[in-house]
Amino acid sequence: MPPHHPLWGHLAITADIFRTLPPVAHGNYLGDEIRKRYPTLNTAFYLDNWPLSPLILNVLNSDMMYQLTQANLIPKHESLRHFVEPLTDGPALVTLEGSVWKRWRATFNPGFSLTHIMTLVPSIVEEMVIFKNILRAHAVKGEMFHLEELTLNVSIDIIGRVVMDHKFNSQSAYNDLTSALRKQLEWCTIGIEINPLEYFNFLRPLVHLYNTRRMNRYLSRELDNRYETVQDKGKPKVKSVVDLALNSYLAENPTVSAKETATSWNKFKDFAMAQIKLFIFAGHDTTSTGSCFAIHLLSKNPDILTRLRAEHDTVFGDVATTTSVLCSKPHLLNELPFTLAVIKETLRLHPAAAALRAGQPNFSLTGPTGQQFPTKGCLVWGDHHGVHHNPEHWPRPYDFIPERWLVPEGDPLQPPKYAWRPFEYGPRSCIGRELALLEFKIMLVLTVREIVISDMYHESDMLKGNPGHWNLNGERAYMIRRGGGHPSDYYPCKATFTEEGKKQFSIEGFAVDASIPVV
Repeated sequence: MPPHHPLWGHLAITADIFRTLPPVAHGNYLGDEIRKRYPTLNTAFYLDNWPLSPLILNVLNSDMMYQLTQANLIPKHESLRHFVEPLTDGPALVTLEGSVWKRWRATFNPGFSLTHIMTLVPSIVEEMVIFKNILRAHAVKGEMFHLEELTLNVSIDIIGRVVMDHKFNSQSAYNDLTSALRKQLEWCTIGIEINPLEYFNFLRPLVHLYNTRRMNRYLSRELDNRYETVQDKGKPKVKSVVDLALNSYLAENPTVSAKETATSWNKFKDFAMAQIKLFIFAGHDTTSTGSCFAIHLLSKNPDILTRLRAEHDTVFGDVATTTSVLCSKPHLLNELPFTLAVIKETLRLHPAAAALRAGQPNFSLTGPTGQQFPTKGCLVWGDHHGVHHNPEHWPRPYDFIPERWLVPEGDPLQPPKYAWRPFEYGPRSCIGRELALLEFKIMLVLTVREIVISDMYHESDMLKGNPGHWNLNGERAYMIRRGGGHPSDYYPCKATFTEEGKKQFSIEGFAVDASIPVV
């Protein structure tokens, strides 16, 4: 482990590292920054920041991550519940354990299967076309805007369509649920803070209570409507995630009286509301932020952007018919190897989260040389950012190289097995992985050939009086603390049309493509 002070532990080292980072830089950078200072700490190390946190075992090695989350089913750490449960107002898939988790995970799995998600592509495309039209409007204005606001809203709207067949309309109007959820996230904490004052924020419980009531009031009304649709045999059923989960739940919990039915529904509804808020948060953290970072990386690497556009030309043909082709032939999204490589490389460089596990009395992780790392009493921090930037696993770990995902076996660039972990692996992997990757692909397919987005950090910094232009690992677009890792300053940027984009805009304007079927 790093040099340990007998009185202060690692508090001084941690504070010194954060002083070298930009303000509000995400804590996910800490493990990698320590490894840079102490290069031999490239597998795992202990971090003693008591009393601000429990003893942390920071894991940077892919094989040790395999031991932690795949070979063994280690419980989630209580700090995760500390963060999630004020958001969900109840038990959530990400924090449940044992047989209860297995039952509910099995209930929701069918709705997030790739086979089912592919049937919802028209709905996803419909929301993404709205997103593209908003980018077009910004291209016409030529003014600075914040990209993350747009990607957050479209991600939330897509989650609404997929999970509960509901239009939140966050992209075009105020929505009380999404407003409350985003406000709630600003007040959530995992209970491990560098700033001690965060432990004494007496307003936090009141804000949590207020926003929880707003979210539950909205969702309860909408879920009651969905329940009526499922119960009414005369109405067509759109198979949202909640519809499929409800059908599965009712099949496993048959009722014989109206009272039993009402009780069963209310039990399911309470749990479903918690999961919907969790799903919105997950999309908010992974897809929306990943989209911003992908657009940024592509803008800085024009050769890669050119190759990406060429793949879309080959697979989808004319830009003018791409939306209709997507809706009628969604399987073509599985024929985009370079697009997937761009996405995977983006999420390698900017993973939104980490894997937090509770150390166990008789469980140790084994390092590559056989060294044992006991976990008893530890918060075991499966450090996705640290693993993704470990030079033991990745040549040129800080460079954007989508090609590394396409090289033949044995090539020095080939990623090691299990070293890419933005969605984790094993039974507790992210249930929304397929949806996130599909949404990511659709966003790129519909936008990169028509619109160019360039960052305006310099202009934004000058307006805010930040002439120093903070950066991290050479990038002004770095992850900051706001739930998971979000792009700094909401990613200030401007949009311009490509030549093809000018042509399409002159034909279509802001009208939603009529080829998208009503669903």
